[in-house]
Amino acid sequence: MTDRTTTRWRVLTWNVRGSHHPNLEVVAEVIEGYAPDVVSLQEVQRRQARRLAKRLGWQHRWVRKHHPYSPLVWWRTEGLAVLSPWPLSHVVRTTISHGASTWTYRHRVLLATTVTRPDAAIRVYDTHLSSSHSDERIVQARRVAEHVAQDVAPVPVVAGDLNTHPHDLVEIVREFHAAGLRDIGGDSTNPSIVPLQRLDMVLLPAHAVVVDRHTPDGGEQWSDISDHLPVHVEFDA
Repeated sequence: MTDRTTTRWRVLTWNVRGSHHPNLEVVAEVIEGYAPDVVSLQEVQRRQARRLAKRLGWQHRWVRKHHPYSPLVWWRTEGLAVLSPWPLSHVVRTTISHGASTWTYRHRVLLATTVTRPDAAIRVYDTHLSSSHSDERIVQARRVAEHVAQDVAPVPVVAGDLNTHPHDLVEIVREFHAAGLRDIGGDSTNPSIVPLQRLDMVLLPAHAVVVDRHTPDGGEQWSDISDHLPVHVEFDA
């Protein structure tokens, strides 16, 4: 009999809306409460990612998404970050919105890294798709899926803010099927005070077995942190 406890993983994804200065101590406490193996963050500033990693005693990797003002105001630059108590390696940072300037919010990126525990490893792809146009989201999803397929990782996981809407959710998820990934479902994550739309997702390999999936109900206490709710998934692979 296969002992699945040796390959059980916990993944958390969260758009923390760093430009609104979330309380990082509270963010760290939420992360600690879930005890994940890896955290995928969106809209996080580099210094925020660094402070969170230091507070948790974890490793982290960060990539710039765009400069909301100017490279001279470097501390306001938004990006993506992956944090983990386990070693992070084989990091890839790449653009998935070809032709979009890094000075505009339409610039989108992918951050990929391998998370290695003593017993197993997974490859995590953190991304934040376009918030403006369905066509852009679909193309960007395809580019992320192409990176996943090229890596041929045994356990690939896409975790991020996919900005899906009811009219394009199926199309966006379909782009990942060729890379062997599937949507595991989930609850609404935005706005966090009264969640009405599911923007934040974790996509898993077809062979993964979901053990638990959790998104908070929302409310003022969550709205004080971010306009998005965290999504936590526990699975066997």
